[in-house]
Amino acid sequence: MARSLASIKALRLEKGLPIDPALDPNQTGIVGDEFTPLTTSLGDVAAKRTAANPAFAGVVAAYFERAGLRPGDAVAIGGSGSFPAFVLASLCAARVMDLRPVLIYSVGSSMYGANIPGFTFVEMLARLRADGLLPYSVTAVAPGGEHDGGRGVLFDEDGTTLIDEARRSGLPVVEGATLADRIRRRLQIFDAAAGERRIRCFVNVGGATANYGDTAASLDVPNGLLLKAPSLPESPSRGLLFEFVARGVPVVHLLYVKGLARDNGLPFDPVPFPPLPAVPQPPRAP
Repeated sequence: MARSLASIKALRLEKGLPIDPALDPNQTGIVGDEFTPLTTSLGDVAAKRTAANPAFAGVVAAYFERAGLRPGDAVAIGGSGSFPAFVLASLCAARVMDLRPVLIYSVGSSMYGANIPGFTFVEMLARLRADGLLPYSVTAVAPGGEHDGGRGVLFDEDGTTLIDEARRSGLPVVEGATLADRIRRRLQIFDAAAGERRIRCFVNVGGATANYGDTAASLDVPNGLLLKAPSLPESPSRGLLFEFVARGVPVVHLLYVKGLARDNGLPFDPVPFPPLPAVPQPPRAP
């Protein structure tokens, strides 16, 4: 993840997008701006900075291990632009554990997420693939925003900005007349990509409505690894998080950053990030 952040930072600078040291003192390049054409809601910059700690890749890998995942297992990732660093952490954990991630990415972002047009996680991941760091692609994109329909951007009266950004990616766009339709479509995409192996874990990153749901039950979902939900709402728009729990599939819920950091012994908003533990290197061939 540390190497991936260096690659993302290089891409940002190549695009002529300066890094504000007041917003991103660790110079990760993955912390976005406050208000942009893709900003859908308020966000805490300290939380976005904390999420960029490369140690979170180890946290996600530990969740995957506790969920009983094995090499080759398919992992569905519902990623929100609000926390691109957590999407990155999930993919890095999948890479080191030889899992098969299937990513559906929502373009909409809260403040300080991947909210810069032309520099969303779609572009970041393409760069990481080109640099040989992660071999993955985004399977499909969605506009995000209110009810996952593209509306809700703070300065977009027409409600087209998120839809246009999703289409500009050239990737398949999740569509549907209602939120429930878009949730069902996501399930179809995940299931088709997993094939006979089936989805063995679902990672929810952020609060995108299609993943998180629109019922009050979402507010009671705890951080981290979830093997069963406190309650299962009956609503067809309860979100993918509950759909996978209902199937008996483990869920990793990455949203409340301060709690995730506390529960895993990581500092909140450190400058600089603490040194990562040394990773044993394989012996060289004779």
